[in-house]
Amino acid sequence: MNPFFELTIIFLVTFFIALIFRVLKQPLIISYLVSGLVLGLLLSSFFEREIIIETFSEIGIALLLFIVGLELKLKTLREVGVPSLIIGGLQEIVTIFIGFLIAKLIGFSDLSAFYLGAALSFSSTVIVIKLITDKGDLEKNYGKLAVGFLLVQDLITILIIIGLTFFQSDDFSPALISFEKILLGLGLIFLIPYFSHRLIAKSENFLAKSLEFLFIFSLAFGFAIASLFEYLGFGVEIGALIAGVSLSSLITSSEIASRLKPLRDFFLVLFFIAIGSQIVITEIQQFWLPILIFSLFVLIGNPLIMFILLGFLGYRGKTMFLLGLTSAQISEFSFILFSLGIDMKHIQESLLSLLSVIGLITIFLSTYLFTYAENVYPFLKDLLKIFERKMKKEKKEIKGHYEIILFGSDRIGSFFVEVFNKNNFSFLVVDYNLEIVKRLQSQGINVFYGDASEIDTLNDLNFKETKLLVSTIPDFQTNILILTEYRKFNKNGICILTATNNQDAIELYQYGVDYVIMPYFLGGEHAAHLISKHLFNKEEYSIIRENHISHIRRKLINHHTNI
Repeated sequence: MNPFFELTIIFLVTFFIALIFRVLKQPLIISYLVSGLVLGLLLSSFFEREIIIETFSEIGIALLLFIVGLELKLKTLREVGVPSLIIGGLQEIVTIFIGFLIAKLIGFSDLSAFYLGAALSFSSTVIVIKLITDKGDLEKNYGKLAVGFLLVQDLITILIIIGLTFFQSDDFSPALISFEKILLGLGLIFLIPYFSHRLIAKSENFLAKSLEFLFIFSLAFGFAIASLFEYLGFGVEIGALIAGVSLSSLITSSEIASRLKPLRDFFLVLFFIAIGSQIVITEIQQFWLPILIFSLFVLIGNPLIMFILLGFLGYRGKTMFLLGLTSAQISEFSFILFSLGIDMKHIQESLLSLLSVIGLITIFLSTYLFTYAENVYPFLKDLLKIFERKMKKEKKEIKGHYEIILFGSDRIGSFFVEVFNKNNFSFLVVDYNLEIVKRLQSQGINVFYGDASEIDTLNDLNFKETKLLVSTIPDFQTNILILTEYRKFNKNGICILTATNNQDAIELYQYGVDYVIMPYFLGGEHAAHLISKHLFNKEEYSIIRENHISHIRRKLINHHTNI
């Protein structure tokens, strides 16, 4: 069959299956696996040029790891914070260990059991971030924690991939690589990024004059380093990653990554299709019990491990639940790990069918669970309290009576904390970011750890004595809940809430809010000064409120007129 015609069939079949999954709002990675399965079953001559597909797949993996390396910056690692490091690290260790034990009990060898434990511990960065982004929760506490622990998880994944290249066969004996090559390889892992940072950074202005030239340079550099590590016996995966890390300090690293992503996606599609084509129905029947056990472990066991860890760290209810769900599927790195293991003769090729079916089940179900998390959470709310651990200062701090309650002290909330503290106001901060809570506590500021979107948190607050309530939380529904609970106890108190757009602002005003903060930073600073100036003067807020409503309505009218 003509290679071009073969690729045409592959992408046509993949497109129509992807269309079905798109309608079902499922990650397209599943459609690629299903496409490979369908093509493998229907076309007996499919992948008769197997070497071409394998080469394309290897390029896709190399490009993926190259881009991961480009995005691994020390600054990013510092930003994820200690909680993300703890969550990511402990989650990996505990999940790999339990997965290993389950695999051993079922009858797998040591190295196969380790591969299974590791593969089941990886959560999909691509899928999780997309789901969080679609919900608009990337800036929420659990969203930031999820991004952080996924980054830590990716680092651990990379270390595992590097480590496994030193072992051979189905045991833990050292790989057949000369001692000199091992030393040379380890030296290059540190020396290439060091000298690249020194030398290439000096040439960056020249390279960046033409983005097309920069693109060609990055490809040449990435493939050269990957080929060097392949020659030394470490595999292109490590080389591609090191090449990416070597260029990560460049100012243009984001531009390089964005230009490489479409190329990466093309080859990765073929990689996942190739994996799907290797699923053998008879092997699925043989592995039905391990598939069931491992799928339940990923869907239920992984979230439970996260609940325990998060509860121990002091997180509560909804944060635990949503973060737990982000670990309820396996990752694209799981397939890369297995593909690498098969190439190095660590594991049998038949295990790829096992992993592929687990991937189909867990990615499919976890996507629906996360999408409808708000509907599922109320049924599990009481059960999750088992994992919660109360903060020592929580009950002590909430006993007081405060004239002002501030929800959220990150970003624009910091303006209010500064003004309230400077004027010695009696105020309480409510936040569910543990790092912020601990920082405020160390500054001697009254703070209550809780999630404003949970009714239990609001019930713990003494709204009756509160003359002024401020919420810097951008979520509309959460603000409506806060307002509703506040008005039950205090009809005349001043209420200042936050909106992300004009329409939400008008609706909040219709609910009787005294002032709506928008946009984020400028609005927060302005609102903080308004409070400093007018404090509890309801009449002044009424004048400001009417002026603001008129201003927003004019903007909405102008917007619709322009449309």
